[in-house]
Amino acid sequence: MENKFNVSVILPIKSSKSKDFNDLFNKAITSLKNQQTKINELVIVHTGEDLLQSKIENYDYSGLTVNIIKNEGNFDFCSQINLGVEKSQSKWVSILEFDDEYSSIWFKNVDEYIKSYSDVDAFLPLVIDTDDKGDRKSTRLN
Repeated sequence: MENKFNVSVILPIKSSKSKDFNDLFNKAITSLKNQQTKINELVIVHTGEDLLQSKIENYDYSGLTVNIIKNEGNFDFCSQINLGVEKSQSKWVSILEFDDEYSSIWFKNVDEYIKSYSDVDAFLPLVIDTDDKGDRKSTRLN
């Protein structure tokens, strides 16, 4: 029996016209496929832009349960997220943008924390900024 974490990952997408959209989107989805603990579902909320809709409807999501939702309302980030949460089928939600990636142990770790700390209601990821080649950006504190 496969170990699944009861989470819906909300992926809001406004446009596919961003630089390197295909590559970044592929990395984001691959990071979900590579999770040590599988997710319940991926909820993609999009604006209906023709090129975007074609790309996400024809993408190979093998191994993931995907719910693709065309947003007929407001396209701002919060509206996209709220629609995704409304349509999600899981106890927990997480937000992933198309230019972000999860580490392969993210949901495994969150699942373990939930079992240990049942009174905690939110888990926020550590974010590491990288350049377009995937290398860490240097940060300088002044």
